[in-house]
Amino acid sequence: MSEQLNRSASESEGKAAVRWTFRVRNEITLEVTATLPNGGGRQHWHGKGEAIVIRRSDIEHVHDYARVNRKLRDFLLIRLPMKIGLRTNEIRTLNIEDIDFTSFSFRVLDSKKKQFYPLPLDGITLQLIKDLIGNRVEGNVFTREDNWKIREQHKPLSRVAIWYLFHGIGLAAGVKDFNPRICRHWFACKWHEEMRKPGSTKTIVGLQRILRHKNIATTTFYLARLVFFEDIQEEFNGVKNPYIAQTGDISRSRFEPTKVSSTPQHSKFYEEFCSRCIHEPICSIKTQMCSCKGVVGCRFYKPKKEVII
Repeated sequence: MSEQLNRSASESEGKAAVRWTFRVRNEITLEVTATLPNGGGRQHWHGKGEAIVIRRSDIEHVHDYARVNRKLRDFLLIRLPMKIGLRTNEIRTLNIEDIDFTSFSFRVLDSKKKQFYPLPLDGITLQLIKDLIGNRVEGNVFTREDNWKIREQHKPLSRVAIWYLFHGIGLAAGVKDFNPRICRHWFACKWHEEMRKPGSTKTIVGLQRILRHKNIATTTFYLARLVFFEDIQEEFNGVKNPYIAQTGDISRSRFEPTKVSSTPQHSKFYEEFCSRCIHEPICSIKTQMCSCKGVVGCRFYKPKKEVII
């Protein structure tokens, strides 16, 4: 009886050890360690797709820094996904014979569907590719340039090398954890910004076809994934203003949101409050109050005394 109990206990311990080992290996395989682009410390990403918060000016600064301080190959590595939204493997496998310089287009080998798709490209990027490849008519566009011997062999860059180049250029420009994925999201966000302008012909379906997403929900996720800090700050300043009156003694209909000019003297709020306030000459929040939409009053407002002549 004791032997059976010992045997069952050992079998249960063995099964538990196997389950624990499988779970640990599975977590290690799925877990991807990522760092927040804003320097907030290391996070563990299990494929849930957390938002990437970064400044719009930081991405543009990396692009401009690479254009001035880096070689042409490295600058094109940054510019190409920002202009057409390519993935890392699609950048690595881009061949010269797949580019049509006369029709401003090229074929890209989709890294997930393993099919060729035609995509457009702007003339400036195409001219930079011409300058990079020189007299070559075939082979990879982006090749290794470790030394003169490897440069003549025109070996393609690896995926890890591309990620290290992006990361190094970003660090040199003062932006942490810059990678090709951010550039792909940048292209989607810029497309969406142009799409929202009056008279624009861009559509969400066109963006889906360029990014080669099977479901349009994935495209919507791309637009929501990259969050610009400037937009958060603008929304916060427009809504969370501590100087907006909370009382209902002033009718909101009298102060409909109007387009405010650069000088606060031309706004309706200035005419109604600031110009008649005793604190107007020394007020430090006058500009913020006049430029805030929906503001209905100021807690520091004190009317000037009428001078009787």
